[in-house]
Amino acid sequence: MSGALHIVEPTLADTAGHCHALVMALACAVPADRPLHIWAARGLAGTWDGPGHLHAHFQARWRRWQAWLLFRRLLREGHQLLLSTATTTDLLLLDWAAHGQIAPQQVHAFVHWLNVRPSKLRLLQGLARRQPHLRIHVPTTSVLQAFVAAGFDADLVPYPLALRPAAAQAKDRGAAPTFRHLLVPGGSRLDKGFDCVVLLVEHLAREGVRWPITVQVSRESRHDHDNELDRWVARLRAAGYAGLQLIERPLAPADYAALFDGALVLQPYEPRTFADRVSGVTLDALAAGAPTVVPDATWMASVVRRFDAGAITNDRSPQALASAISGALGRYPDLAMSAAAAAPIVRAEHSASALMQRVLDSAPQAQSPL
Repeated sequence: MSGALHIVEPTLADTAGHCHALVMALACAVPADRPLHIWAARGLAGTWDGPGHLHAHFQARWRRWQAWLLFRRLLREGHQLLLSTATTTDLLLLDWAAHGQIAPQQVHAFVHWLNVRPSKLRLLQGLARRQPHLRIHVPTTSVLQAFVAAGFDADLVPYPLALRPAAAQAKDRGAAPTFRHLLVPGGSRLDKGFDCVVLLVEHLAREGVRWPITVQVSRESRHDHDNELDRWVARLRAAGYAGLQLIERPLAPADYAALFDGALVLQPYEPRTFADRVSGVTLDALAAGAPTVVPDATWMASVVRRFDAGAITNDRSPQALASAISGALGRYPDLAMSAAAAAPIVRAEHSASALMQRVLDSAPQAQSPL
């Protein structure tokens, strides 16, 4: 097996969402003397400023076919692979590309979430029998249990957090926390409660509330053609809320991090979907010292409750969200100080080095000519 590491992320097309942050965090955790190649979408060409050699390779229309061809080539040449946001489809493509068993320690897959159904479990069981050396890394116990039940060699690792956000630095130096705006950050999606945000803004406009609200309406590439989301964005624009600021384009990492300074983050995510699913936005917020408002019975609520760094609501109606926000704003200095105290803990617990160490410790150090 060669000494090069290939991080494969076909959906990484721009800086929107957490795909870019995740790959950047992983790349920065690779030692400088280790050959590193990153395979991403063509849209990332010319915008990558992290470590390693970027291959702007994938086109959305041909992504699966290109992934199969790339997996076949890299496996045959003996390279080590890390799939940074692996799906069941990615794992099947790996299996088909291998034409036999993958070598021990050759392929690692980080699976941050899995929608477990009986049919999918049977599919994974067959895959585990054919590929006993495929290493699976996951961030939550429910996903771990599913892969272990399927027969995989799986382990639990923290969700890798991006580099330290600039907004946390001022709080670390003891600056007094001052509320600046409500913030809905990250790529917009309906399972992340974008519809709830729109209904809240309409409610605040009717009630004459004047909270400043910043909403990121840029999207992850896989949601570019979501017609229902288009209608909700149009409705938000038509709400007539004076304090609304929309962020239309993907942000550079430093600009994204700066949003959290003085923010109360709003995350009305769908509770069933996020019951045990990691939210990178929550980690970004706490790592930056920003408190957040989240629904109960979610992974985010357990984190917020642990640090007393925000507000938890059991209702995503506009009235309930407004009430939770009002209560959090009344305690904003205390909640922001709690979030600032949580920041170094969150950054340490979610270092990308934990996952990368599992990968690198398993690989030989011979240099690759690629």
